[in-house]
Amino acid sequence: MASAAPAVEDANNGTMGPEGKYRSTRLAKLNSLSRLASKPQLLKDGFCRSHPCSTLAQKDTDRGLGVTAATNEPGYEAVAKLKNDEEMKTFMLRVIEDYDCHVEDEGGLMGIVPWFSGTAAVQSLAQLVRALLFAVLANGERWLSYKNSAGMTGADVPLDLQGYMQVAIIRKDIEMETFSRRLANQMGIKVTDEGGFKGMIRYHSGAAAFQSFGKLRDEIQAAVASPHGWAKLKSL
Repeated sequence: MASAAPAVEDANNGTMGPEGKYRSTRLAKLNSLSRLASKPQLLKDGFCRSHPCSTLAQKDTDRGLGVTAATNEPGYEAVAKLKNDEEMKTFMLRVIEDYDCHVEDEGGLMGIVPWFSGTAAVQSLAQLVRALLFAVLANGERWLSYKNSAGMTGADVPLDLQGYMQVAIIRKDIEMETFSRRLANQMGIKVTDEGGFKGMIRYHSGAAAFQSFGKLRDEIQAAVASPHGWAKLKSL
């Protein structure tokens, strides 16, 4: 039987075992995704999803770099120099795993591989991660999903933009509902009409669409201001 991995010290929670360390790593990855999503320029840029795919032959000595290259910027650049779709696909799958995501449709993955592999274009690791975020947040059919191995919920994320994005990536009504109730409570507001409240939630949870943290706050405040709204101030 393998011996248990040693516990490590966590600055906030004291001693943290292997499971806690794994959770902490996953949270760090998700946090970086949510920070990317909060950048204003995110919606200004895009990337083509179609391409004249072609795999170029490589020397045998180049094979396997997609497996061995570090999942950082120099590692990406090394794999991109090969101009090999298969090597870049392997590298990208490792990045996807790093961010605790799962490929639902390999065709979607192969749709962007050439635009990072060098057979159509070379970009950067940061642009690759942003492309993955676009895929996770896409409406309708998605080729990439977030696994949420750390078990994040709407009950334990911070009540800010980053927390909103963490819950939105999970794409479950119940988690966004929990987050929104916490936010409304922080704002001194209580829900008085469950039907109206839950109707609004679907447009923030990812089940129907995504909005923004600012939009969520505005809608909660608007519900109080409306004579037929689904919420009111606790003091009333």
